[in-house]
Amino acid sequence: MERAQTLMEMSSPEAGKILRETELAILPVGSVEQHGNHLPMGTDYYAAESFARRVTGLTGGLLVDFIPFGVTPLHMGFPGTVTLRAETMTEVFMDVCKSMHRHGARKFVFLNWHERNLPVVEIAAERTQNECENARVLIVHAHFIAKDLYGKQVGLTHGGELEVLPVLADHPELVRLDLAYDPSPQGHGAESDRLRRDPAVYFIPKDVKEMYATGWYGEIKDTSPERVKEVMEGTARAAAERIKAYFKI
Repeated sequence: MERAQTLMEMSSPEAGKILRETELAILPVGSVEQHGNHLPMGTDYYAAESFARRVTGLTGGLLVDFIPFGVTPLHMGFPGTVTLRAETMTEVFMDVCKSMHRHGARKFVFLNWHERNLPVVEIAAERTQNECENARVLIVHAHFIAKDLYGKQVGLTHGGELEVLPVLADHPELVRLDLAYDPSPQGHGAESDRLRRDPAVYFIPKDVKEMYATGWYGEIKDTSPERVKEVMEGTARAAAERIKAYFKI
């Protein structure tokens, strides 16, 4: 599957040509937060970017590098975590989207891999559509697509298999599976995540340690190259289908 270049890897004429032809800008959105001993702090952004490279390869458009940081105060109990204020992240979204709008973008995709970004992503999407003439925004939560397609056995867990695989895809040197020896018990974290993903109720955890004391939980069963390819390509295709259908491209 083709993996697109990002804006930072292109020349100005190359980026301009893509925007003139497609009017489509795709922004990967993640966070910098702990993911146990075995995964890098940048797991969520690496995942968002890896899927965005493949989605852009399938849909066309310009893959616009975005900030790696997200809104994640619940992980601040672990060293190295960086959280933005919602207001800060919203304003960065607006600056980037208005820049791309000036250069011809009219279709925006926010491709997200971090649950607590959702309020900011929604606000930024609405503001972009209201403040940028003829702009439309589609929010794609790649982590939920992966969960629906490939999480029947392992679920969508923090630091578990579905978060290991995207990092293995493009940054395998950053994965230390030998250090994945201390997952927190499944029960409490799984129940909390079930409640947080119930469409009828929602609570905001103050500290991730209340759910999983070691910072992560979940199972890591299959990290073979075949599994990596299956999840990356299948999730990317499903996301691309939604994008093509929405923008009629």
